[in-house]
Amino acid sequence: MAKYRYRVEGGNRGGELVIGKVRNAFVQQAVDLDNDDLVERVLESEDWEEPEITDTDEHEDPEAVVIPKEDYYMWECDDIEHLNGPYADGGFHVYEVPTDESDDWDYEKEVWEGDAICMYSREGGYFGNEEPEEADDKVIPVLAFHSSEKGSFGCWFIDIEEPFDRYKLGFGIVETNLCELVDRVYYDKEELDTNYDYNDTTGKSYDAAVGWLNIKWHDSYEKYSELDEDCLTEFDDNVEYEKENGE
Repeated sequence: MAKYRYRVEGGNRGGELVIGKVRNAFVQQAVDLDNDDLVERVLESEDWEEPEITDTDEHEDPEAVVIPKEDYYMWECDDIEHLNGPYADGGFHVYEVPTDESDDWDYEKEVWEGDAICMYSREGGYFGNEEPEEADDKVIPVLAFHSSEKGSFGCWFIDIEEPFDRYKLGFGIVETNLCELVDRVYYDKEELDTNYDYNDTTGKSYDAAVGWLNIKWHDSYEKYSELDEDCLTEFDDNVEYEKENGE
């Protein structure tokens, strides 16, 4: 049995986000909508009948309604990304809990609160709103949909022989048009498993965006399953900087 056990929690703001490929015609029609109008259109899409239109058709009738894609459901339009977690700028809280796991959800002994050290930042879904002038199979029309929420977004446990060291706590960031979320959490350069036993959130608002994504620049989650030397070296440099600057 380890001498110390800690529970790590992210901030209490975050949410769920999906990014998926949709009809080019939908993006053409929706790209100039403001956020509220786009969200409304997305939420109503499940009630619309399938239009008689193909991906390459132009709209002679500007009032014609195009759904994102066949059998669209917002949380299943996720072939590019499906994310759920706290916002990357929300910081972390660390609590010491009994080593025998008898009270993993105790909040009595908070040992640290602050910003962890970045291990990596990946581009999960940055896209523009300018349609390519020429056909390019690497540039695809996409829809991003985000539910902003408040609550608990999972946690991470650390079992170690020495007291908690804040300079060993690291995390990965995933960047998108709508938000930046915590992607992974590490301690002493080892990835921690996310525990969702008491994941509980309340929805606050929806956000959406459409555009064209160059998939050559999309960094997948799997790409960071094992961190390369550049990531580890950058982490060490960040640790030294924070120690020297008293952060």
